[in-house]
Parts: sequence; structure tokens; C-alpha cells
Amino acid sequence: MSEDTRVYAARPILISGDCKRETGGEHAEVIKTILEAVDSKKYMTHLRVVSVASDGETRRGSSLVMLTFKHKLPAHSVIYSLISPLHFMNLHVGDDDLTCDKDWKHVFKRFRNLLLRARGIVVQGVRITPAILRSHLQSAGLSTAHLHMLFNPNDKQDVKLAFDMLKDIWSLPPAPDLPTSTPGFVTAREALRTLGKFLYHTVFPYLCVDLTLSEQLEHLSAAAHLALVLYSQSSKEFLPTLLYTDLMIMIKNVFFCVAKTKVDSPEGSFWLMLLGTDRLEELFGILRTMVGNDANLDILQLVGRLTGTTEVSNILAKYPHWDRSPRRLKLPAITRESCELPDRADHIKPASWRGNASIKNVTLLTCWKRGRRLVEEECAFTAKLLRALDMKPNVDILSPFGDLLVTIPLEDDDNEGDGLPPPLPTRSAGVVVASMSREIEDAIAEEDVDDERDGAAAAVRVFDKFVTFSGKKISKTRALALRSKYNKTTSSTDRLKRVQEIERYSGSQTGTPRTHDVVQFDSAFGGPCLLIQEPIATLVHCDNKIFLCIGEVNNLKLDGQFVEQVNLDMLVEDLVAVSFQMLKLIPATSDDDPDLKYDWRTCSMQELTFSVPGRLIQPIDPAVSTKTPGDPFYLLESSVLLAFSASLFERLTMKDLKVIPKVKLTREFPYREASGMSFVFPAYGLRCVFGFDRKGMFCLPDRRK
Repeated sequence: MSEDTRVYAARPILISGDCKRETGGEHAEVIKTILEAVDSKKYMTHLRVVSVASDGETRRGSSLVMLTFKHKLPAHSVIYSLISPLHFMNLHVGDDDLTCDKDWKHVFKRFRNLLLRARGIVVQGVRITPAILRSHLQSAGLSTAHLHMLFNPNDKQDVKLAFDMLKDIWSLPPAPDLPTSTPGFVTAREALRTLGKFLYHTVFPYLCVDLTLSEQLEHLSAAAHLALVLYSQSSKEFLPTLLYTDLMIMIKNVFFCVAKTKVDSPEGSFWLMLLGTDRLEELFGILRTMVGNDANLDILQLVGRLTGTTEVSNILAKYPHWDRSPRRLKLPAITRESCELPDRADHIKPASWRGNASIKNVTLLTCWKRGRRLVEEECAFTAKLLRALDMKPNVDILSPFGDLLVTIPLEDDDNEGDGLPPPLPTRSAGVVVASMSREIEDAIAEEDVDDERDGAAAAVRVFDKFVTFSGKKISKTRALALRSKYNKTTSSTDRLKRVQEIERYSGSQTGTPRTHDVVQFDSAFGGPCLLIQEPIATLVHCDNKIFLCIGEVNNLKLDGQFVEQVNLDMLVEDLVAVSFQMLKLIPATSDDDPDLKYDWRTCSMQELTFSVPGRLIQPIDPAVSTKTPGDPFYLLESSVLLAFSASLFERLTMKDLKVIPKVKLTREFPYREASGMSFVFPAYGLRCVFGFDRKGMFCLPDRRK
């Protein structure tokens, strides 16, 4: 932890081959041996190990838990007075107050990869799928080519790509207050803005070179409090437990390291970007350039070249202007206004930091409390939830429900890789690329005609270096660069495949459908379509009865591939699957509908998402109430709901009964009138209001039953 480039470069001291059968305990013994060796030389170096960092690998993570979650911070520790007052801070440490760390760049990449999975995430009761995220980014004015790049599932290791997506999310403006803004769109936009605030407070302190150390800690405190609230609301549906714990371990380690620095070097400085495994990643980048044409290397090659990498680190420390970081680690430095600094688009290092990093100006308790206050001001709903968490025992950032998450076995569905990312809609992107190509070709053709006409008698033909592109006169090289800007592929690491220009990731290897097989429909020529976030009606099982259910579409599948819209005529086909989030219906009041035309309205409920065949879906077009600014909702009539119920019920077959979703009986579902009656089909239960008898005829309630 030093600003001297000669000091903070990585120096390897041990190489350990891994056969992928190593357990966490065995790995812990290796790390423990290293720690003991370093500690034995303390009398010479006058240094101590304050944290052990990992890139997030699972077995290494379990070994770090064994080493750094041995006991709680003892009262006699020199940092106890600095850390213990931080409410919700986890106090588990290892020997000599050792803590573990997770590399922040890897955490950022995992955020993007999480947003690409078809399952999506849940924020404030709204499930945000890639299709919903894409539609909101597109509505904010991002180009199709840019979105094509952001949602490219074939490169999950590009840090700059991850930063671009996260920045686009936290830059989303509020939903426009227009009559055409549907309730689903407005609700999803607010959820996305909440997610954006969380991502902003997590990423911004690492990239904004104008922040002081106190401001960095305030942002991380805000991120920790907001993540704690959102995880306590939706658990693993917000963030997978492993990613959530890695994030909290990363934030916890920052505060512990700052506290140790205040004790060990009270007049020194602290640079956040030096935490994690960035120095090791730089060394790997240098190492791979030394291997030659063969991108893969064995242990013998690794041993033979690591000494050379240390010499290279010393040379680059002496001549820093020679340093060129690996491409995948490149992150832009940004200002307070989130503007990129192109002159510092390399690794962010202490030399490029402009904010005050002095440790003596920092008070940890003040930064921690300011971060919580910042979240409560930006997201008003968090204040009540944080006060509720204050009253619960044993709750902290790593124990949101009272039990330490790192000691609880993960469930099968609690992971970051379930579900396939949606294929890229290349049709629209291809239109952009094709139009760019045509403009360049047309400009070249016109230039050739002009040259032949005007320069027939000229001995030497003179070519113009500029073309008109998108209404602007730019150089031909710039036009070609724009043409191929988003046509990036990751080459195979196999030398023979790389020569054949075969991509590293293909549809057959990753399970991702080929993008050219995506079927799209144009509503102007292909008829009416079902779109993302449109309301629908369907049927569900509850308490051994079949009930009507109103929901909003959050994903569409056609022949196993994710699409943005489906022609209504295709819904009856077995190839179509619709994923929807259930909406709650409550009786409408005169305040909701002054004309008293509608007697039901939608409202939010606990998140429930189901996937059903398209034939069980009935697209609907209810009225939208915008009486409350920023909070629109749907209005429906009982007669219309009865018609939906009858239509869906008549189409049911014995095959469909097996795929109808099952819902637990709760206070929110089935939908009930003020009298407590609900929509039900008594062919599978008792008769009650708005029911049908076995012959499908409307019947009155039998109150005796």
C-alpha cells in the first residue's frame, strides 16, 4: 500500500499447481504457509499482511473464510475503537485482525454478467430481465449498435464493457410523465434507477479521481446499506448469495484496511485502487506477452518467466511511460460529473489520483453514517427498512437475516450462471451496419464518378481523403473505424483455431443460440404483437382451484430463443413461451376512478414470476389511470375479467392443466372483493362469486358452501 510504483508492483513468491480437486481446507494450508513465512520476516521488513485478496474463485473463497472468519474482532485490538461503532459492520477476523478481500474489477464484471442472465434480478419487487433492461436503455436514446455491444454474451471478461453497461444504467433519467407511459414501464424504470444508485455508489469511488478518501468511504457505505436493504427484501433474487457476500467482503475490507493504516501510518495516505488483485493481473498481462504465439503455458514455462516479469516490473517502475496495461483491465478514469478522462484511460494508479487521500482527514464513523444518510435521502423507502433491521439481533452486512452467509451452504438455484443470456437481435444491428457500409460505398462510388468526369485529362488522379458519413464530413479511416466499431470477436486461445479466425466462444460451446436464427416480427407488416412489459391475463392453480391472474410480460421465448416481440398469431404454437410477473388486483375506489366505470385496479405485490406456454396467455389492453403523477396503474371491469376467464377456461385441455403455474394461498392472491369473494372455477372447487358451474355457465354464490 504505497504510492511508489517500485513498491506496489507484484512480486511472486510461490507457484502452486491446481488439479481442480483441491479442497478449501487444503488451499487454506497453502495460504497459511505463505502468511507464516511473511510473518517470520517481519523483523526485517517491518511490514505485516493486512488482507488476502482473491478474484472470487469458489475454493479459494472457502479457504479465505477459514482463515479470516475465525472469531470476532477482540476488544483489545488496536482498531476495535475505530471499527466497533460502525453499525451493521461485520466484525469477524482472522489472526492478527486479518481480513479477506475480493477484487473489485471482477465484482464489476460479475454485475454485468448477472444482468445478462435470462432470469434477471429482482429490485423492489420488480423482476428486471435483459429484455426489460434493453428496452429502457433504448428508450433513453442509446443506439442499436451500442446496445448490441453491451448485451454481447460472448465476452464476459471485458471490464470496460462492464463499466459501460453499469454507467448506462445509473445514467437513466426518470420515466417521462406521458399518457403513453404504462404502469409496468414506470415501475420498472424506478426499480432500474434504484439499481443504478446501488451500482453508482459501488463503482464510482474506484474510478472518480477527484474524490477524497472520505467521499470514497461514504459511497461504499451507501452501497453497503442499500445492498443490505435490497437483499433483505428479495434475498438471492436480488443478488446471488456468493456475489452479495463477495461485495460485502470487499467493502468490509476497505474499512478495516483504512483503520489499520490510521493506526500503523497515521500521517500516510490510502489508495483504494491498490486493493484487490490488480497488481497480479498486470503481471499476468506481462507474462502472456512473453509466452509468444502459444497463448497457453504450463508450469515449467511459468516458473521460467516469472523472474523476468519481476525485472519488467522494475523497468516499468523506472520508466512508467512505457507501461501499457492489458486490454481487458483498461478502465477509464472519470470526473465527478461522470465524464471520462481520455488521457488517463489506463490503469488508475496513485499518480493519477487528484483527490486528497490523506488518512488523517478520515473519520470512519462519520463516513459510515453519512453513507446511510445518503441512501435514506436518495431512496426514501430504505429509511423504514433500515430502522426495522436496527431492531433485529445479530444483523450485519454479512448476516442480513441473523446468520453468517459465508457459513450457510448455497442452494442449487443460488448461483450467477443459471439461464442463458438472450441472443443479440442482430437484425436491427445489421441494418445499422449495412447502412453504414452503403454510405461508405456510395461515397466511394460518387467519388470515382466525379474523378472520371472531372479528371479525364489529368495525368495523376487525386483522391479525396474525406467522405460524407451520417451528414458529416469525416476521414475515410474514421468512417471505416465507425463501420467496424462494434464488430469485435474474441479469438480462440487455441493456436490452430486462432489462425482459422474461429471465435473463442460459439453457440455450440456456450449453449447460446445463434443470433442469425432469431425470428422477429414487425408490427407494421406482421400483425399485432405481444411486447415486453405489456399486461396479460392467464390462469393459475391455487388451493386446488383455478383462478384468473393478471400479469406483465418480462420475457418472451420463440423456439428456445429470446425475442423482443411475438406475433399474436404465434401464441397458439408450442414454440412460444411467455414469462410474466404477477400483478395484484384490489377493488377500485372513487378516488381511483371518479367515473365509477371500473371496479378493479392493479397494485404492487410480492414478486412472483412464472413461465407458461403462449396458448395460455390472453393479451389485454386495460385503461391506464394517471391521476397520481409518477404512479400509473391499470383499471379493469368485472365483466371484462369474466370474459377473459371464460375465454381462457374454454381453451384449456388436459395437457394444459399440467403446465398451469401453482401459487400458494396468500392474503394477496386470489384476488378478492371487499366482501372476501374471489374469481374461481368451481369445477375444481367450491362455487363463489364470479364463478362458473361445471357446464361453464355463470352462477350465483352458494353461501351455504
